[in-house]
Amino acid sequence: MKLKLYYSDGGKHPVLGQIYHQRQEFSGDLEVARYQRYLANTLTSIAQNIEDCDRILSKINIFEEGKMKTLEVEGNDVDVFISNGFVQININVNDDWVDQEEGRFSLEEFKAVLSAWRKFLSLPESLSSEITAEL
Repeated sequence: MKLKLYYSDGGKHPVLGQIYHQRQEFSGDLEVARYQRYLANTLTSIAQNIEDCDRILSKINIFEEGKMKTLEVEGNDVDVFISNGFVQININVNDDWVDQEEGRFSLEEFKAVLSAWRKFLSLPESLSSEITAEL
């Protein structure tokens, strides 16, 4: 499974100038839609900036050290629950996307996606800015 993070052309605004849209796309095996919905499409809801990424990654480190038994990350209409064995991502705007098995991922996958997102957010807004992460 591969995650590509990049900017697309959003056109020119008369006051702001060039506009760029953040894009997150998974490609790879048959579960692309699941990874796209629950991991890629929720990134901007749980980690809007580098500081959010750092805060979540820091909490994950504390969790991994055994100092916490569970961890909850609240976002905009998205909740992430981390416990032993898996990460559960719930998209609260649709009851069919809450507590579903397809919203479960390994902690390693979640950390890899969040770390790639953090790295992407540190790049300048440009059509040449791109990050690819392998899961």
